[in-house]
Amino acid sequence: MRVGFGWEATNNAAKTKGWAHTHFQFDPVGWRQTQTLKGPNMSSLSEPIGRLYLRPMHPRTPGDKARAASAVELFSDLVFATAILFAGSQIHHVLGQGNFGHGVVSYLLVMFFIWWTWVNFAWLSSSFEVDDWLYRSLAAIQMLGVLVVAGGVEQTFGGTVNVALIGYITIRAAQIGQWARASRCGGAAGRAALIYAVGIAVLAVLWVVCALWVPFLALPLVVGELAVPIIAERIGHTPWHAPHITERYGLLTLIVLGGSLRAAAIAVSRALGDHVPALFGVAVLSVLVAGGMWWIYFWAPHRDVINPKRYLSPLKYGYLHYFIFAAAGAFAAAVEVIIDLLAHDNYLMEHQAGLTLSIPVGVFVVAAWLAVLREHAPLPVSISLPAAGVLIVLEGFLPFPFIFIALTVVMLVTLLVLYQPVPSRATEDHKSVEDTADVS
Repeated sequence: MRVGFGWEATNNAAKTKGWAHTHFQFDPVGWRQTQTLKGPNMSSLSEPIGRLYLRPMHPRTPGDKARAASAVELFSDLVFATAILFAGSQIHHVLGQGNFGHGVVSYLLVMFFIWWTWVNFAWLSSSFEVDDWLYRSLAAIQMLGVLVVAGGVEQTFGGTVNVALIGYITIRAAQIGQWARASRCGGAAGRAALIYAVGIAVLAVLWVVCALWVPFLALPLVVGELAVPIIAERIGHTPWHAPHITERYGLLTLIVLGGSLRAAAIAVSRALGDHVPALFGVAVLSVLVAGGMWWIYFWAPHRDVINPKRYLSPLKYGYLHYFIFAAAGAFAAAVEVIIDLLAHDNYLMEHQAGLTLSIPVGVFVVAAWLAVLREHAPLPVSISLPAAGVLIVLEGFLPFPFIFIALTVVMLVTLLVLYQPVPSRATEDHKSVEDTADVS
């Protein structure tokens, strides 16, 4: 039985340019509110709004041209980037003391926790359409969890992972709830969501076992975490949106690269306060290299790298970004190591400090080539980028390595100015997906 009263409104502020009509209908469990949405930027559907004001998580349309990052996603990206940069600031102190092996391993482990939980949330939000209070609350719990992980970085570097593990389990508990809720949509997307929920839950329990009793399980558990999306996307399929997901990756990369600009500002401040003129040069070189890394990363259109018809294509893109994020965060930390060296706040040898700088930049260049540029690069670019990445790492052994690294990065940017990206196979596949969406 449907009662004939409701409301109509046009939401021009949100630029929906459509209308929404709400009905209240009675069913055996009580009154239920139903809202019908129509308009060019809204799917024409009738969504039940339950007594708890919850909407179902609908699979998104992969070819939707109007998809953009939401306010919740942008806020989440900012929180995760803050955690990455905080982890980088901690490794700066560890490297400054000469604890390279332990510091690097601890940093990579913490980065895995932060990066992997961000990846999970990014692909979920790209694949399912919902923005009610429960979705936002679970997203907020994830943000709280990642801040706990960041807060436990210092203890993790000291050999104790308990605080970081508590944060990680907090994030995963919220994500289990989100994937389980998404699984109710049924179909291929529902099957994939259920596999994600079960896989995350099992691995979360195993991480606790690993931390308390069986520490050598860490590497197999990392492999298990990486295997869950492969299995889920093979058995089911989440309808991710290529321009949206690549926008999310690009935004996070941009924010993390911004950490090196903070380091440049520190260099200027220390140059004025400690009367070390060489630090002005460090500031200039930091901005130059960070700008070059940004140029290299955004040279080719990312959306055309992910092929919607090859299920391993987005996984490769996402997994390689672990090295991109980790390298960008480590570069900001390395600049601070160089600052301390010139200000005589650490006693590293010059080549040790140089390697802390050259390795992140070299890894970033090679990872960006593998993840993004290789699909679009003409032959001269495809040869030069990986070769330059290796050269940059070796430049860490030279005197004044920052100068040589900056020169190499400038030469790469010059090469990218001279050559234009070429279309990839995924470009035509994206057009076919968008044409299908327009027809439907």
